[in-house]
Amino acid sequence: MWCRPKVGLLPVLAGLLLAALLLLACEGGKEETTASPTGTAASPSPTRATPTTEATASAVTPSPVGRIAFTSNREGSEDIYVMNGDGSGVVRLTDSPANDREPAWSPDGSKIAFMSYRDGNAEIYVMNADGSNQTNLTNNPAADQAPAWAPEGSRIAFTSSRDGTSEIYVMNVDGSGQTKLADSRAGDSMLTWSPDGAKIAFISAETGEREIYVINADGSGRSQLTNDRADNMWLAWSPDGAKIAFNSERHRHADIYIMNADGSSQARITTQLGEDFQPAWAPEGSRIAFTSSRDGNAEVYIMNADGSGQTNLTNNPAHDGTPAWSPITSSTSGAP
Repeated sequence: MWCRPKVGLLPVLAGLLLAALLLLACEGGKEETTASPTGTAASPSPTRATPTTEATASAVTPSPVGRIAFTSNREGSEDIYVMNGDGSGVVRLTDSPANDREPAWSPDGSKIAFMSYRDGNAEIYVMNADGSNQTNLTNNPAADQAPAWAPEGSRIAFTSSRDGTSEIYVMNVDGSGQTKLADSRAGDSMLTWSPDGAKIAFISAETGEREIYVINADGSGRSQLTNDRADNMWLAWSPDGAKIAFNSERHRHADIYIMNADGSSQARITTQLGEDFQPAWAPEGSRIAFTSSRDGNAEVYIMNADGSGQTNLTNNPAHDGTPAWSPITSSTSGAP
């Protein structure tokens, strides 16, 4: 026999029913919360920036400290420009209808030597770091190129073909006392001084391929550092004197390599398609600027000294190259 429940039990049953409904609602909410991250991971939400974060972490952090002189044809002919170490503050230093190339800073950062064709052939010039007082130092009918400032600041080494083939010369910073250091059988080029001023490394083709050699600062003690049957070019001595950066075509296109100063432990540190060449050490020794054609035109890049964090500094449709770091001094620690 069915009995009607007493009126006093109805509120209790209603409360139980309400609790059950609330429990079901909470369980449904938990399922949506758990599924939400999965949905977010699959969604191309603009707030999820993991790839960008990873790329930033692996890139060099460009520093505005120090300056980089470089060559660019962004205004027509090739001229010398300077920018901060992070690529900002680009300033044009030369304005000649002829090509100006190969900037080289004086050790105190006050002057820049460079090569110019403004007199009809390649000559070595020097100017103040702000581009003023541009002065011809060599004034010779032969080709004079590749200026490299001696670390003590009183001499400039360069190459000249005035005796028939390109050979290494040295002169005082005012152009006086031009003296050949050593005879060459096949042409010497692309110079870099050791930081202590005791040696000069350079490129020579006397074996048929362009290889790296070194001589004492007085021209004696010529020795060969590379021998791999590929062109090796554009070299730079590290600030601590322990290593030499250079580019080599031993993998069918130019890459940047580093080796010990005695030629041992040669290691490839760039592997991108395109040409990577013209390395230049930052004065603190932890970074290297270089020229790369990987973007379709020549650009100035920087990277860590182990090859990581390769970063485009110039990003210009013109051709930019031959980077040269200024020394860190009180006059070159900021923008020009």
